[in-house]
Amino acid sequence: MDSDQEEVKAPKHRRWPVVVIVALVLAAGAFIAFRVLEEPRGPEASPVVDAGGADADAGPSLSLDDGDLLLKKLGSGWSSHAQFLKWLESLGLRQLAAAAQLVAEGDSPRPALPFVSITGPFVVREERLPGAPKRAGKRKVPAPPGRLFIAPESYARYDEVTLVVTSVNAAAVGDAWARLRPYLEVAYREIGRPGTHFDDTLTVALRRLLTVSFPEGDVELVPEGAVYAFKDPQLQSASKAEKHLLRMGPKNGKAIQAALRDFATHAHLDIGP
Repeated sequence: MDSDQEEVKAPKHRRWPVVVIVALVLAAGAFIAFRVLEEPRGPEASPVVDAGGADADAGPSLSLDDGDLLLKKLGSGWSSHAQFLKWLESLGLRQLAAAAQLVAEGDSPRPALPFVSITGPFVVREERLPGAPKRAGKRKVPAPPGRLFIAPESYARYDEVTLVVTSVNAAAVGDAWARLRPYLEVAYREIGRPGTHFDDTLTVALRRLLTVSFPEGDVELVPEGAVYAFKDPQLQSASKAEKHLLRMGPKNGKAIQAALRDFATHAHLDIGP
């Protein structure tokens, strides 16, 4: 489950771009199989935010270098968590715009945000089936394989990330959105599809993450060669972005969703009910 592939990888250390969640809380972008949940809304449906006198459509006249400096200046007051401030040093507007685009399309943001890693292996808990193996002559017949579930230790790897994300003052980020939005629109024009805007793409990315439902109880897996897959077809068919959130577990995932809703409210983004 730590892979960017459709399947859930067997246990080993993997890098995972969890900072994309922070990127969303930072007002820019976010989490990501290969289809969009809904088309981006047209400009007429996108909430217009006062950009402090700066015209978002006059983007080419704005310097992204200035925007990156502004992001770091404003971001330094959003959280005092040391790990957040470390991530902020490596974060830029182009990365945030690219991450939002990837998430909105249901893809992994890892190419845009490669500088954060999660340590520890993905752990699977096996529940053996009842009944002892039978003997065949002098040889002992192997017991049938048991049922496989995601172990609590796998979810616990994301506890610190959740702590970092929830340490961010969403109200402060939302208040800063008007100043950052014109620069993000400029960055998005370099990679976005013609006729689309960053607000629309960010809203789709947010909605994608906020519509993830976490299953109750243990999550069962099935082996597929060298990888694991969700046994539940609905979970297995989820996008890569959604699987990133699912693998955090319900406790961490719901805390992240609450932080995203809080940010969207303060940034005046229409994410629906």
